[in-house]
Amino acid sequence: MDTAAIKLVQSKLKEMGHYSGRVDGDRGAKTHAAVKKGIPQIDGTPPAGWKTLSGKRQTLIFLQLYCHANDVNAGAIDGFWGPQTAWAADALEEKLQNGFIHAWRDVEPIDANPHQFPKQSQMTNFYGPHGVPGGRSPDLVSVPCPWPLKIAWNKAQRRSGFRVHRKVADSLGEVVERVHDHYGLKEIERLGFDLFGGDYNPRKMRGGSSWSTHSWGIAIDFDPERNRLKWGRGRASFAHPDCADFWEIWERQGWTSLGRIKNFDWMHVQAARLG
Repeated sequence: MDTAAIKLVQSKLKEMGHYSGRVDGDRGAKTHAAVKKGIPQIDGTPPAGWKTLSGKRQTLIFLQLYCHANDVNAGAIDGFWGPQTAWAADALEEKLQNGFIHAWRDVEPIDANPHQFPKQSQMTNFYGPHGVPGGRSPDLVSVPCPWPLKIAWNKAQRRSGFRVHRKVADSLGEVVERVHDHYGLKEIERLGFDLFGGDYNPRKMRGGSSWSTHSWGIAIDFDPERNRLKWGRGRASFAHPDCADFWEIWERQGWTSLGRIKNFDWMHVQAARLG
């Protein structure tokens, strides 16, 4: 049972009036005491003899009942943390936050590559050397954006477009024009496509030793606050169905969304295939 699942339990118990501690993911004595009070009051029938089970299994029973009460199939109510219960915990969190459950198989990225963008392993051959801080830079150009961009971490600051590699400029221009035509300014702002999170930036990958695709000027980030690096479909705002057309517009031009393929880093889109 992971920390996020325990927080779900604690939040529900607090809502029911049984838990007064912090929602911190710590499955301690206060949580166990609240679980014993909550199990008889939440919808569903716990297994016979549940009162004799360990605090951990009782907590899982409460979680499984909570899932079923919200039409999320957690499997058998047995107090075990198996694959079905693990999936159900993530699905319940997503449903409570977004009002829907996005099935993994619902996402089928468009496999188009009209500009013959390379795999990541072939970026230097295609784009030339990456940039380095204070040194060389790739062949960069500016591409205007048809809607105003706000700096995500300082929304009072604006910028008019993107700084990217010359070889991706035409495709990027086509993408932003189509996004603007499809969504319009009001929806762009509602969904966060106007929140600029980065383009050319010569640096290593976060937590790694390889150079980031940003170092070639072939990657762009949007709305990083609501699409954090490790957030998946249960939390990332760009995983919402309202953003599906946004991603398809990028994909038709050969760009790759790590969120759509790997279910993490939903802020990021790059002109390089995985591999």
